Amino acid sequence: MSIAVSASTGQLGKVVVDLLVKRNAPVVALARDTSKVPAGVEARKFDYKSDAATLAASLAGVKTLIIISSNDFNDRFGQHKAAVDAAKHAGVTTVLYTSLLRAPTTELGISTDHKATEEYIAASGLKYVFLRNGWYLENWTGQLAPALAHGAIPNAIGGGKVSPATRLDFAEAAVAAAILANEGKPVKTAYELGGETITIDDLAAEVSVHAGKTVVSAAVPKDVYAKQLEGFGLPAPVAGLFAQCDDAASRGGLYVEKTDLVELIGHEPYSWKLHVKEAVAAATAAK
Repeated sequence: MSIAVSASTGQLGKVVVDLLVKRNAPVVALARDTSKVPAGVEARKFDYKSDAATLAASLAGVKTLIIISSNDFNDRFGQHKAAVDAAKHAGVTTVLYTSLLRAPTTELGISTDHKATEEYIAASGLKYVFLRNGWYLENWTGQLAPALAHGAIPNAIGGGKVSPATRLDFAEAAVAAAILANEGKPVKTAYELGGETITIDDLAAEVSVHAGKTVVSAAVPKDVYAKQLEGFGLPAPVAGLFAQCDDAASRGGLYVEKTDLVELIGHEPYSWKLHVKEAVAAATAAK
């Protein structure tokens, strides 16, 4: 019986599919555009806007479904609901969902759809695993060019502790949990996933080491940060949401011990310092 991956051509999904292939797992890549799925991987069309019967047909023979959370903020929960309903109709046994750190209780403003999705899955009658991912290191290192140009990383986190991990780490965790579930082995219903604990000051200091110039954490109140993000071109609602997340992180909203991540992937998370080094090199080369 196969492991299917939704959003399989997205940033996280394509890494999950690649890792499943490398582990010789029976994988099905679900995508709106199957031409984007790598050659040699079974691809099936899976468009959330399709009717329930069509979606369920795409899950034929699937035992375990990994639902990669949608990035469509206009109808995120609706898309997740469609995938869960399709899983039920297709006879899928276990659904894994890439959720958010402490989704049921977090202050993070982006949690609403994650919480609703978890509740819907839990009430579905399906077996489930919630992979509650913390912050991606790439959320910061993918935007290094402005920091290098201005010598500052703007934020509203201040000295708050955060536990980011790389996209690869979170993908490895999803793959490990999916294989366990698919093989009928013990697996938790929820994992709180994060990497090494750092601060934005730590991040800025490490960027400075590899950039050959001083980069600092430029912490400001959330309202000021929201205006800064608008100045960078983000729509006001999105800027406000990101600023609110930073504010919640200043009180520990993105902090968790790495225990669950290490348990799933079987080794220490990818070195955040090495990741920063690689990101600085990439940002410098792109100039």
